[in-house]
Amino acid sequence: QSSRGEDFYSVLGVRRTAGEREIKDAFRKLARKWHPDVNKESGAQAKFQKIARAYEVLADPQKRRRYDQFGEAGVEGLPYPPNTSSFSGQNLEDILGEVFGSVFNNIGFGGRRRAPRGPQKGQDLSCEVEFPFNVACFGGEWPVQVKRAEVCKSCDGQGTKKTAENTNCWKCKGTGYTAVVMPTPVGTMQTEQPCNICNGSGVDPSAVCQDCRGKGTKPESAEVSVKVPAGCTNGNQLRVRGEGDKGARGGPPGDLYITVKVAPSQEFHREGYDIHTESTIGVCDAMLGTTIKVRTIDGTAEIKVPAGTQPETKMRIRDRGVPKLGKPSERGDHFIRVKVQVPTRLSTEQTKLAEQLRSKL
Repeated sequence: QSSRGEDFYSVLGVRRTAGEREIKDAFRKLARKWHPDVNKESGAQAKFQKIARAYEVLADPQKRRRYDQFGEAGVEGLPYPPNTSSFSGQNLEDILGEVFGSVFNNIGFGGRRRAPRGPQKGQDLSCEVEFPFNVACFGGEWPVQVKRAEVCKSCDGQGTKKTAENTNCWKCKGTGYTAVVMPTPVGTMQTEQPCNICNGSGVDPSAVCQDCRGKGTKPESAEVSVKVPAGCTNGNQLRVRGEGDKGARGGPPGDLYITVKVAPSQEFHREGYDIHTESTIGVCDAMLGTTIKVRTIDGTAEIKVPAGTQPETKMRIRDRGVPKLGKPSERGDHFIRVKVQVPTRLSTEQTKLAEQLRSKL
């Protein structure tokens, strides 16, 4: 191969019969390892230039045919477009941008980190809140404490001092990055790197608000009034618009998402939209019937216990349960499980009466 120049197939680690996809995948793998923005070793740039040259030739069908026939000499001296950093009609930055898409996500090609200077929307927040049993049943306003980003009062959310006349970084002119020219076998390639004066923010360090460190917002505790809908239960999610983190530089706020947790009740047991309680009556009341007062989520209600009621009998009060979520005019039911209390100690007279009753039954 020495007489034919560099073995581009070996440089990329592919077979001579490799297809377009295999060549591109090999280049992607090697570029991630040797690109100067990723690899800071002294020989990384030269290694990457060799890899780039090999890919430039093998990725172009016409150049690859000439290379296969004549070796490196067959592609030496071929004219390149005025923009000498192009591969097969594609800009080199586009190719590398595609290759490094997952690596440089949120950074950009060549290590560029552009900090947004315009309005920034606040982040959405999420939390779990325990609401009182009655509030979850009937709904209502309830205060919730949250920790969120509030607009910095010192800079009015701009991230820069109010007294600053020019906030742009003097070196990068506010872009957040500076250009770096890199020689390659196919010409020069221009890449970009974060400005070392403003660390990629584009803001003059002397103009940065010291209270919020240039963010435009500061973490603070706040009380939010939440409108709880009637009938909500564990696991329901409430969305409170505009009550998330506040936006910077005039941006809109995020939303607050609340996962509902219902506090247990000492009196009532809830199953879906139905309420369950227990009431205890005496033996005679169970045999002869009676009227009892029952505590419901609305207050006190009276129900008739028919004669001959057996222990563990379930009685129902219709439409005295929990209002249905989204349909507050519809409600579940209230169920009462009747317990019969049997006396454990009887007087002599009571024993005689009980024996007389038993003999008659």
